[in-house]
Amino acid sequence: MRWARWIYPLAVLLSGISVAHAAEDGGTRSIFASGAGNRALGMGGAFVGVADDASAMIWNAGGLGLIQRLELQATHSGYVDLESREDYLSVVLPSWRWGTAGISVRHFGIDGIESRDDGNVLLGDNLSNSETEIALGFGRPVSEAVSVGGTVKLQRQSLAGFSGSGLGADLGVLARPSALLRTPAEWMERLTWGVSVRNVVQPSIRLDQESVHDPSVIRTGFSYQHPSIAGRPALFTLDLEKSRAVTTKVHAGLEVRVHPLLGIRTGINGGRLAAGMAVAWRDFVVDYAFGDGDLSSVHRVGISRSLGRTLAQQREAASRAQEADIQAKLDEAFQIRQTQQLEDLLARAKAAQADSDFDKALEVLATIAILYPGQLEARALEALCHREKGRQLEAHGDYASAAAAFGRAVAIAPDDTAAVAGQVRARIAGDRLAARGVILRSQARSDSDTTAANSPDTSPTVAGAHAIGKTSSRKSAGAPERRVEVESHRAAAPVPEKPRLSPERQREVEKLYTAGLAAMSERRVDDALRYWELAWSMDPGYKRLAEYLKREYLIRGMEFFASGKLDDAMSYWQKALQMDPTDTRAASYIARARTQQARTRELTGEDR
Repeated sequence: MRWARWIYPLAVLLSGISVAHAAEDGGTRSIFASGAGNRALGMGGAFVGVADDASAMIWNAGGLGLIQRLELQATHSGYVDLESREDYLSVVLPSWRWGTAGISVRHFGIDGIESRDDGNVLLGDNLSNSETEIALGFGRPVSEAVSVGGTVKLQRQSLAGFSGSGLGADLGVLARPSALLRTPAEWMERLTWGVSVRNVVQPSIRLDQESVHDPSVIRTGFSYQHPSIAGRPALFTLDLEKSRAVTTKVHAGLEVRVHPLLGIRTGINGGRLAAGMAVAWRDFVVDYAFGDGDLSSVHRVGISRSLGRTLAQQREAASRAQEADIQAKLDEAFQIRQTQQLEDLLARAKAAQADSDFDKALEVLATIAILYPGQLEARALEALCHREKGRQLEAHGDYASAAAAFGRAVAIAPDDTAAVAGQVRARIAGDRLAARGVILRSQARSDSDTTAANSPDTSPTVAGAHAIGKTSSRKSAGAPERRVEVESHRAAAPVPEKPRLSPERQREVEKLYTAGLAAMSERRVDDALRYWELAWSMDPGYKRLAEYLKREYLIRGMEFFASGKLDDAMSYWQKALQMDPTDTRAASYIARARTQQARTRELTGEDR
């Protein structure tokens, strides 16, 4: 196969790197210094610049912050020709809000160790050595470019009846140079860099008389994600490792995804060959790794499993839940403001009715009918005001107006017997008064017929002028309605197209949107409106901005309308139409406000 021609020559090349073969460390380093995780070990232990799976706790805790899903890893290792074993288990749990936490457990055991005295006499061959390391880790990104992390760990060793424990800690950083240097170079976007310090706090274990420290190890490395080698995506890695009294070691590795279900790996681990492969099925992976050790070859078999939602999915779900909570609070606040506004309007109407100022009461009730159509208490109060106004007019002898007022009360409350009786009474009194008026007008008409026949005012020219005046009056009456229609269409301007935003501007919009939600939840409505208006000016289509703004504009317009400030009310309703040109409430509010303005001008004579 074509990819094979690349892998084997590369392995030979890596094996020729001129570094010393693992200078003797004097046995001071723990067995756990060799690392864990089949993917990393199959690539020669060059994983500091990758650290994107559950083994990041071992290689570079800074990579924990970039893990996207809950992951479980488990491996078992066997050393050929040695009665030894090594087991490893790691679990990481990422959270979009806090970062990623993890735990790992590693255990190494060997049996059949010989026991001899000072004279090298064999005393037994059944001694055993057991070493365990338990680590707790945490990592999180501190910016778009850098993620940091650390682990605390407990090491324990038991040998020939002696045992001891020690505490240690590791630190790590993983960075994206392209984001760190803010360079647009495409090749830089595929590059990551990491540095880790194992045992920044050195565990110290005392088995008998002296304590033995596990020395610090510093690693730094790069990884490069190549888009294609012979048509297959590949990952190149390179690490440098340095610890006290040990020469610098080079680790290099290569991973090629030859098939969506199959990946192969090879590398050099301090001058020794490493290799491995992985078979993946959905979220389940079986790994194998081979290592050429100092005393024996090592074969490792393991599994890994990814579970749950990704960080992006968690973030989106949390955002939806937060918005649902905010939406519920907004709905509650909106309802409270509407209820309070309605109660204030009803109180004003009742106060005016109690003062017998029925015109003012009916004016307030007309506002309620526009803003809260079908409100039962307001309708009952309106019927009462019309009935009381009818009695007032009846007492002043204006029977025609009284009958009309009683009629309006009956139209609202047909079962109001007092209004029905008042209407009948006013009509009878009006008819009697009208009958007396007819007799008087008949006598006056007969006296003036001759004079009226010769009057120049009855000429065709004058009659035409009267007709024109009536026509002009009808046209003038229709003008406000046409103006309402024009203004409504003008207000319903299309929402501006969403501009293309840079990542910085997108983050700014997100911050403004979130700040608005927080302000609204704290009932700082004016602050929330300012945040959302700024965000909308940059990205009109962002999430539910338009919906939130429309709601606030509607309620503010209603508040101004209730206080008689029609121009301010229409200004906010036109803004609501800009958010949603199809909103029928805003359009109807504007139309009614225009009609009321026209009637006000007609009554005050401003249009004359």
